[in-house]
Amino acid sequence: MASSSPPLLVRRIATGALIAAVSLGLVSTGAAADGSAADESSPPGLDLSVEVTDHGLVATETSISVADVGTLPDGTRVQYLPAAGNPASFSVVDIDTGELIDHQSIPPKTLAGPTEILPDGSAYFALRDGGGVILYHWDAETHEITEVLENPAGELLIRGLQMHDGILYGNTYARAKVFSYDPETGDVRDYGSVASDDDYAWGLSVVDGIAYTGTGMHAGHVVAVDLDSGEMTELELPAEYDEVITYFYSFQQVGDLIAMGFSPSLNGSYEGVNTLFWDAAAGDWACEGAIGSFLSLNAPFTDQTDRGTMFFKSEGEIWEFDSADCSVSATGWIDTGLEDTGNHRALNLLTTADGEEILVGLNRDGSFWRFTPATGEHEMFDGVVPGAPLTAHSLHIASDGRAYMGTYNGPGTLGRFDPATQEMEQIDGPSQADEWLTFDHQLIVGSYGNAVLHMGDPSVEWDYGTNPAERFQLIGEQQDRVATMATNGETVAIGTVADYGVSGGGLTLTDMTDSGVTYRDLVEAQSTTAVTFGNDGLIYAGTSNRGGLSSPNSPLDGHLVVFDPEAGEVLDKVIPVEGNATVAEVVALDDTIWAITNSSDLVEFDTTTREVVEVYDLGTDTSASTWGAATTLQAHPTDGLLYGIAGTDVFAFDPETHDMQILAEDGYKRMDIAEDGTLYVIDATNLYTFDVSGAEQGPVEQLEALSAATEGYLDSGDITGPIAHQLQRTLDQAEKHLGADRTVPAVRALERFVRHLENAKMPDSVTEEARADLMHRAEAILDALD
Repeated sequence: MASSSPPLLVRRIATGALIAAVSLGLVSTGAAADGSAADESSPPGLDLSVEVTDHGLVATETSISVADVGTLPDGTRVQYLPAAGNPASFSVVDIDTGELIDHQSIPPKTLAGPTEILPDGSAYFALRDGGGVILYHWDAETHEITEVLENPAGELLIRGLQMHDGILYGNTYARAKVFSYDPETGDVRDYGSVASDDDYAWGLSVVDGIAYTGTGMHAGHVVAVDLDSGEMTELELPAEYDEVITYFYSFQQVGDLIAMGFSPSLNGSYEGVNTLFWDAAAGDWACEGAIGSFLSLNAPFTDQTDRGTMFFKSEGEIWEFDSADCSVSATGWIDTGLEDTGNHRALNLLTTADGEEILVGLNRDGSFWRFTPATGEHEMFDGVVPGAPLTAHSLHIASDGRAYMGTYNGPGTLGRFDPATQEMEQIDGPSQADEWLTFDHQLIVGSYGNAVLHMGDPSVEWDYGTNPAERFQLIGEQQDRVATMATNGETVAIGTVADYGVSGGGLTLTDMTDSGVTYRDLVEAQSTTAVTFGNDGLIYAGTSNRGGLSSPNSPLDGHLVVFDPEAGEVLDKVIPVEGNATVAEVVALDDTIWAITNSSDLVEFDTTTREVVEVYDLGTDTSASTWGAATTLQAHPTDGLLYGIAGTDVFAFDPETHDMQILAEDGYKRMDIAEDGTLYVIDATNLYTFDVSGAEQGPVEQLEALSAATEGYLDSGDITGPIAHQLQRTLDQAEKHLGADRTVPAVRALERFVRHLENAKMPDSVTEEARADLMHRAEAILDALD
C-alpha cells in the first residue's frame, strides 16, 4: 500500500468569473415528445461560489498487458512494452540485464495495442483510446518515435499487425476490416469489411499472400483475404464448432498450420477445447482436439520456432505444440514457481542467433521472467518501466468518509482519499471498478468483466479478495458490466449491461446473500443504466439503447421505466427525450423522479401521474460516455439542490426555482457528495473537492431572485400591459414588509402577486413560461414563510 500527501491546489471561483449562470429552455409535457425546447426565459442563476481543491492523481502505476521481443542492431536482446496510462508510453527493456533502454510517454492516447517487430529491431505499435487509434514506428538506431497512421481504413481500433513481404497488414474494429500499409510509399489499402454480422476482425495470420482473419463478437467467422485481388473467402467451420463459437481472438502460423483460438470453448463453457487448426497447404481442418484444454492469456501462442513448433500456456503450464504430428508436450515451466511472480499477461519466444529458444513472460507490473525450455533454466527480473497516471474511472464516498476511486482497464489499483488526513493512498482492487454502493455500512464494488460484486467493511483493514470478498458474478445471466446500483436499505438493485455480442442488459434484485433475481431487458434490447427506489416503494430505472459491445443497438431511444419489485414486472415506461440514447441517472425527491440524459437534458417526472412534467435543456455539450457513465445527478444532503455532470461540466440545479448554474467547465467525468455536503469530482486523472457556498437562500434572498426574474421577463417582453406595474408594486411591498420582519403583510403582498398572474386579462400579456416560472418562485417563498 502506498500513500502520499501531494501539495493541495486550491482556487476559489466566484460568480461572474468562471461560473456561468445558465438560463434554461423549458419543454412542456406535450413538447417532450419531439424533444424541442421552448423559447428561453432569462431567470438569474443561483449565485453560488465554489472553492475547488485539487488533491492530485488518483493512482500512478505500471500497467502493461502487451509485449513483444526482438534483437537490436548491436545484438542486445530486448522486450518491447507499450503501456497503458494517461498518457500511454512505449519502453524497451534488456531481457538479459533487466535494464531500461528507452522509455517515452506518448500523448494523447491512453491504452496499448498490438506490436510488430522488424528484422532490424525497430517496431510498429498501436496506442488507442475511445476516440480512435494511432500507429507509431520506433527506430532501433535513433529511438525516434514517428506517428505513421491515425484510424487506418477509417477504423477506431487495430486488433492485429503482421509484416509480410515488406508490407504491414492489420485488422480492425468496428467494421471488421483488413488493411495494409506500405512503408516505402505510405499507401494504405482498405480491403473492406470481412463480415457484415461482426464488428471485430480479430486474430490475424498472413501466409503465402493470404491474410487469414477471425471475427467476433457475435457470429465468429474465419475469412481468407487474397492480398492481391482482395477476394474474400469464408472458411466453413466444422458444424459442432460453428454452433458455439462467437468470436476468434488469436491466430498463429506454425508449420503449414494456422492455430486459431476461439471462444467460448467447444462445450460452450470456458474449459476444454478452444483451438482449431487450419492446414493452409491442404486447405482443410487438421489436428482435431490436439490442444485439449482452454488457453490462457489474450495472446496465448508464441511465434513459431525454426522446428515448426510453438509454445502456449494452459492450466498453469507452458506447453509445446508440434505441427509435424499435432503432439503436445509439457515444458516443466509449472515447476519453476514463476506462475506466482505476478499477474501474467504475455508470453513470447526469442530465438537467438545460435538457435537457443528463450521464453519471456511479462507480468502486468512490468516485471518479467526468462525460461529456457531445453534446460529448465529460468530467471526473474523486477519491473523497470516507470509508472504512469492511471485513468480515473469511478468514485464513491463510503461510510467511513473516505473517497474510493476505480481506474479504467487498470492493473488492479484503486485510489483512496482520506479527508481527515488529506492523504491519497493506493490499494488493491479489481482491474476496473465501475460502480460502488454503501449498503448497511458495507461497501459494494461492482466491476467489469463478468459483472463481479464484492462487498466488505471499509472501516476495517482493506484486503481485496477477503475484505471486500466476492459475493457473486452475474455472467451466468449473460451480464458483463455493472452500470448502476441503488438500495432502499433492504434490497440492492443492480443495473447491468449484457456480455459481448449480447443485446440488452438487466436489473438484479438481491439482499447480497446471493445473486438474487435478474430481470432481463426492462426494455427490449436495452441495458439498465440508472436505478433508484422511489418514495412509493417502486423502482425507477433508466435505460440505454446500447447493450453489450458488438451487439445490435436497440432502434428505440432511452427509456424511463417504472418497475414493481414485489411483482417483478414493468408497470410503465416512457421515452422522456426523443433522440436521446441513454437515461444516465435518476434521483427520487418526494413524488418526483429527476432524470438526466446523455443529451444533457434534465427530466422532471411525476410519480403519481407517471407523466413527464418538464424537460430542461442544461445547455452543455452532449455526452459520448458509453452507457451514461460520465453523466450523473445527485441530491445534496443539506442545501436542497441537485448537482451533476452534463457533458463534462459540473452544474447545480434548484428543483424548486429551476435555476441552474455551471460550477466548473470541461473535463469532469464522475461525482459523489459526502454527508457534509462536499462535492468530490474526478477528471481523467485527478480528484477534486468542491466546497459550494451561497446555496442556503432564505425568503429574503428568494424574494430578491423573484424580483430579478420578474424584471428580466419585463425587459424581454414576456410580460406587457398594466400587469407589469401591478407585479412590480406588489413585489416592492413584499420586500419592504419582509425587510422589516412583517411576515403577514409580506405574505399578503405575495398572494396578490400570484393572483395577478393567475387572472391576467386583456390588454395584459404574460407568456406561459413566465407565468409558470414566477408562480413557482412565489409559491416557494410562501412555503418558506409558511
